Amino acid sequence: MNPLIECCEQNLAKGGDLLLEDAFIEENTDVVTYSCMNECVLCAQTFFVLFEGERIVGETPEALVENIKKAILLWQEEMN
Repeated sequence: MNPLIECCEQNLAKGGDLLLEDAFIEENTDVVTYSCMNECVLCAQTFFVLFEGERIVGETPEALVENIKKAILLWQEEMN
């Protein structure tokens, strides 16, 4: 069972799609994209995803990927 990441296509289009290219994220999560997640203010300000329902943000796509990886590792620790 993998944790779920939910993404806004609009946010990914700004450069957040870097997370979709990361092998660790691809192997350890299930990613769902939506055309809009009704988080327009947040979407305009930063990069974000919902990870198991919790918001994860990053000022850059690279920071977002690192924060997601940390969340995955914590999730895996809790599940084991």
